[in-house]
Amino acid sequence: MRTIRIAFIAAVLLMAGGALLWLNQSRDSSDVALPRISQFQLTRVAPSKGRVYMDAGMTRPADLSRIDWSGDFALYADPQTAFEFICCGSMFTAMPGSAISFTSKQRRLSLQSGDFSWSRISPDERVEVSVGDAPSFVLLPQRGRLRTSQTETVIWTYSGRSSLKVDGETYSIPEHTRFSLIRRLRPRTDGLLAAPETPKPLRTAISLKEPNDSVVRFSWQRVPGAAGYVFRLYPSMLRESVLMERPIPGHQLNVDLMVFQEHADFFWDVAALDQANKLEGVPTRLGQVRLEGSLLGEKSVTRPPQLVISSLTVGGNIVLIKGEAESNSQLFINSDPVKIDMDGKFIHTMTFRTIGVKTIEFRLVSPSETETVMTRQVTIFEEGI
Repeated sequence: MRTIRIAFIAAVLLMAGGALLWLNQSRDSSDVALPRISQFQLTRVAPSKGRVYMDAGMTRPADLSRIDWSGDFALYADPQTAFEFICCGSMFTAMPGSAISFTSKQRRLSLQSGDFSWSRISPDERVEVSVGDAPSFVLLPQRGRLRTSQTETVIWTYSGRSSLKVDGETYSIPEHTRFSLIRRLRPRTDGLLAAPETPKPLRTAISLKEPNDSVVRFSWQRVPGAAGYVFRLYPSMLRESVLMERPIPGHQLNVDLMVFQEHADFFWDVAALDQANKLEGVPTRLGQVRLEGSLLGEKSVTRPPQLVISSLTVGGNIVLIKGEAESNSQLFINSDPVKIDMDGKFIHTMTFRTIGVKTIEFRLVSPSETETVMTRQVTIFEEGI
């Protein structure tokens, strides 16, 4: 009986030890999903025909499937190629023409030159990277961007705080700030408007059954203090090129994605524009739209959008304009944006300070970038005050 009892206790202890070992292994495997500072992984290169090299002269193309990421290495992208990598508990995007290096002994990532953006995977980990050839070090904010060259370093803090150590001096960089350090000049700090909230669509797939199904309405909330917004559409999440860039006075935009026939996936962001400083604010995180269905790849039939001027009423030096236009288009009267309601109707007033014959230009831009332009003339008999 005593032998059986001892065997039973031993079996229980063995099972407990095995369970503890399994828990530890599970915890280790979950840690692997959040790369530590000693790890490096190249996750994406775009476009697929682009090249990344192992030398600054770009004579040795990198065989990405055979590189030993645990050792020392450097990567240089050609002017058309962007690449994405995980290091220091962060996901980085290096824009075309950028260069990085990694030193395994110091476990140090160096952003040598180019334009980089990142989002931290491990928010509680303190991450510091070196910048350029000089002994400069940047504490990464939660989300941000950095552009560096031989003559300047510019840091954008989209989320969280940052700091830059250079030449024995430390500069603190608050959240929502652009910090510029140009050689032989005093550093400059500019505040950034916050990112527009609730951008839509964030991630959606659209089945193309009718031609108008490819017209997508992008929208976001207004940002206090914004004079307008900058909307950008990209062919990939690395943003290596821009399909469309447009200033928007309001907080929504309709785009016919079938105009870009060679693409099925689209990525977009929008940033508020600070008119006083001519400075873009914090961009939204990338949204994605995927087109699917039998119409994908068919040639988009573009036609000028319809515009009707119903009346031009002159009263003194004021002109009252009424008309109809396609509601998914953008209307400009003498370069001023005019709102079109859901029924396609619009009303606009203009004031002139001098008398005489005045020309009014109407420009209607469809989501496919096709324009209708027309002019009308009115005669003003009374001068403005």
